[in-house]
Amino acid sequence: MINTNSVCAVVVTYNRLEFLKEGIQGILDQTTPPDKIIIVNNGSTDGTDAYLKTLHQPQIEIVTQENLGGAGGFHTGIKKAYEAGYEWIWVMDDDVEPFKDCLENLLKYKELSQCIHPLRIFSDNNEVFKWEHYFDYRICMPVLHHNISLENKDFCYVNTACFEGMLIHRDLVEKIGFPNKEYFIAGDDTEYGILANLHTNVMYTKTAAMYRKRANISYKIRPLQAYYEYRNIFLLRKNIRPYFPENFSSMFYKNLYRDFFSKVMMIIKGKEYPFSEKKLLISKMWKGIKDGKKIYKNK
Repeated sequence: MINTNSVCAVVVTYNRLEFLKEGIQGILDQTTPPDKIIIVNNGSTDGTDAYLKTLHQPQIEIVTQENLGGAGGFHTGIKKAYEAGYEWIWVMDDDVEPFKDCLENLLKYKELSQCIHPLRIFSDNNEVFKWEHYFDYRICMPVLHHNISLENKDFCYVNTACFEGMLIHRDLVEKIGFPNKEYFIAGDDTEYGILANLHTNVMYTKTAAMYRKRANISYKIRPLQAYYEYRNIFLLRKNIRPYFPENFSSMFYKNLYRDFFSKVMMIIKGKEYPFSEKKLLISKMWKGIKDGKKIYKNK
């Protein structure tokens, strides 16, 4: 049975306890609070499990599972919210904290879109995360627009999504399914937004906002990230190709290797990376490409 106008927040967490505490409090303090909060604990080992056991609010439900990555966590959370009959599902990572009126302002656009995103602001320096972009199907990468539309209006439309504050309607979930667990991390929300864009205008608004937390200002690439970003670009290309068969060309590989060698040079020149770490990162990136090619060929 569908609960009309109901909202279920879904939070996926893994080993970011302090950020998680702030994010949950931010959800509880909403001017328009969600009816339910599902927290998916991806096997955290930093005390998260003990903390979650102290939460006794009736609207909070805890789901503990092995670490299936962000993709597996959002698959679990969105599936539970959908099957419980909630009309709207508000999705977020554990390192964001919504402004008090975030959900209230997102819901103001529910007649215009079934997939709505808030502005994200870095909490350490109040810098706005410039997320407006167009996803280019030919190269499977975004073309950044640097929020230029939001200088002149309250919202704009994009053609992909992000699981940092996305508000999605259950009708859309019914049409496109749950996030693909195969991604593990990186790219799951991109694919989800591309599919959503086939059915609704994917919206990005500056009238609703949340803080994006950073433990420190570092742009260092992590080994897991290095692998999955390159591996998953092939998985994404494979999965969206049936929808855009005429938009695929050799530009993909040209852009891919340009991006790869650019990152290799950045890592080699980066003083923050010791030699052993440089070697590891480059090997992970290359392995991601090799494994990704195998995935793509296995159509």
